[in-house]
This record gives sequence, structure tokens and C-alpha cells, in this order.
Amino acid sequence: MAGATSDGTRTTSRRRLLEIGGATGAIALSGCLASDLFGGTSSGGDPTIHVLTWEEYANDDIKRRIEETVGVTLEITKSTSSAKMFNQWNQGEYKQYDIAIPNNNYVPKMLAATKDGSPMIAPVDRDVVTNLDGIYETFSGFAENQFTKDGSIYGVPIRFGWYGYSYDSRTVPEHEESYEILFSPTFEGVDLSNQIVMYDNHFKAMSAAALYLGFRDAFSGAQVTLTASQIEDVKTTMIEQKPTLQGYIAEDPRYIKQFKQGNFLVGQSGRNEIVELWDQGADWATMATPKEGALAWFESAVVSAASESKTKAWEVINEYIGAKNGATLAKTGFSPSVNPETKSELSSEENERFGAIDPSRLEDMVPFKTVENEDDWQTAWEAIKAA
Repeated sequence: MAGATSDGTRTTSRRRLLEIGGATGAIALSGCLASDLFGGTSSGGDPTIHVLTWEEYANDDIKRRIEETVGVTLEITKSTSSAKMFNQWNQGEYKQYDIAIPNNNYVPKMLAATKDGSPMIAPVDRDVVTNLDGIYETFSGFAENQFTKDGSIYGVPIRFGWYGYSYDSRTVPEHEESYEILFSPTFEGVDLSNQIVMYDNHFKAMSAAALYLGFRDAFSGAQVTLTASQIEDVKTTMIEQKPTLQGYIAEDPRYIKQFKQGNFLVGQSGRNEIVELWDQGADWATMATPKEGALAWFESAVVSAASESKTKAWEVINEYIGAKNGATLAKTGFSPSVNPETKSELSSEENERFGAIDPSRLEDMVPFKTVENEDDWQTAWEAIKAA
């Protein structure tokens, strides 16, 4: 994928490293005291805001604009995994950062975690984060559903992407977009034996099978809640799928390379990978958003409850979802901003690829969530892989 794995890991192809050359690198914070970090000032007298996030957020243009607009110095620590961010946060480093920006399914974990009975993240200051009022309604709803406690919201959506499947339009004709194609030996008259790839990831692969089987209701609550019987049905379906599979792919650079070489016709994928293929001239690669529901991830910013610069931290987050910075983030990572106003900062071609999205396309998206009985998923996944 280009986007996030089940633990929120990012892979290299989603990150255009050449475009952010010279960006601020990681900083060593272990052993620092909160009093040394929060409320500190740079040599120019501006407060320093410490951010734990993905590498695109260290883009020089974004960093400069925010520092000038907000009156801060940004210190960016780059991460490749939401799981790593959460582990650092949970091990006490929430006292060392003002902001973290994991994937959405980790914000509820941060909200639930406490230290000495106290929360580790602060509620959103809606008076400061004014751009939140203008984001896509779909993501406002996701935030209210996943990030709310006692009437307050604790996370701010920033940027998003989604998963469905892609296909080679030179061989596979246009069709009603459905997960059915991933589980069919023949589809629209095309022999798909040994021509399908799936993610080598239990959450994404099994979720596609569950949605195909009509278990959409299991994704409607605060967690994904497949029953034991439903997990068994998913396992059976995926084992029966094996004759059509070429295999499972974990790394999106490998996916992009093999798809471009014509090694398979249909593959479970993230939209980012297809945008990258388009960028390489492979206009035959077609991204499908299945009618049963497309898994969506969105990066979401939180502010540490221990930060002594909360207002400035929320001002920084507000700038990340502003039109200009949102557009730069979209271009750097092939991922649209949750702010539709970014369209004014992008060319028509850029808007087609990673700019403003027709809101109707967001209606069938299923947000990433934690899994209620993930050990059972893992056991079933091991049986599927071994079959």
C-alpha cells in the first residue's frame, strides 16, 4: 500500500523523499525533562513546538510558513509507524512532545490511555482550530464518532487515503466496482487464475473479505466486531480464494513494480499507489472504490495534556489543515487534505490526482478502527496463509 498498514506503518513509496530533502530530521529527546521542552524558546525568542509525525510534515515550505504565521519554531521528529508513536507516547514521551499525528485508529488508544489517572491528550480548542469547521463532513463525522469523550473532541483530521482494488484496464473491462472481483476465478469474461494479489496484512485482507461477504455492520461501531462465526466465514472464503491468488504483497514499491510489469491483473491496493503509477505514465492502472465499502485512513493530530504551549500547538495544527499547507502535504504524499479548499492551491491535474474529492465518493468509506478480538483474526489469518 501507499498509506498505512494495520499498525499505521508508512512505506517508502508513499513518501517522496526527494521532495523533502533538507527537511528537519529526527531529534533525540530521550531523557529530556518536560520543563526543558515545553515553553522553551528558540534563539529568536519564539516558543518551540515539538511534533512527532510523518516525514512530509517536515517539508521545508510547510515548516517555514507555519513558523512565520504562528510565531514558533517547529522541531519535527519523523516516524514511520502509528504504533511506534503510540508506544513512545504511552511510555511517557507525551511529556516530550506538544503534538503527535498518528493514524485515526490510534487516537482512541491515546484517549483511553492515562498516566497516574490523568489523560495524556487534551481536548481540541475549537476557538483556535477554526479550519476544522470547513473539513469534509464525512471526516467531521468520523472524528465525532471516534475521538469524542464527555462531549469534547480530542483529535483533528489532517489528510486521508483509502483502499479498494486496482485493475489493468487494458485487459479487465470497466465494471460495477465490487470486491467480488477479488474472489472470482473468472470475471467479466477474464480468466483471473493466478492474476490476483492481496495485502499481506490480516486487517486489510480480512476486512475486504468481510465487506465482500456483507458484514458491513461489523464496521459501524467504535471497533470492528466480527463474530466468531463471521471470522470463520472470512477464513473459509479466503482459503477458497487461494487458487486465483498470485500471492500476498506487503510493500507498495513491490506492488507498483510488479503491476507495472504486468505480473497480475487485479490487486487490493491503496489509491496512493495508483496515483504513483499514473505519475509514472501507467494510465491504464484503474483504481476502484468498491460498493461494499472502502477502508479509509486519516492522519489525526492530538496535543499532549502535558504541553505548556497548547494554544500554539493548536495554532500549528490549524495551519496544517489550511488550504496552502494542506495542498503541499497532498502533493508531497499523494494524499488529499480533509480541507476541500485545497483545490484553490492545486492545478487541475493535481486536483484530479490528490486534490478536492467529490463528497459523494466519501459516503461509502469505512474508517480504520481497532479490532475487538484481534487475536482471533490473527489465528484465522495464520490458517489462511498456511492453507
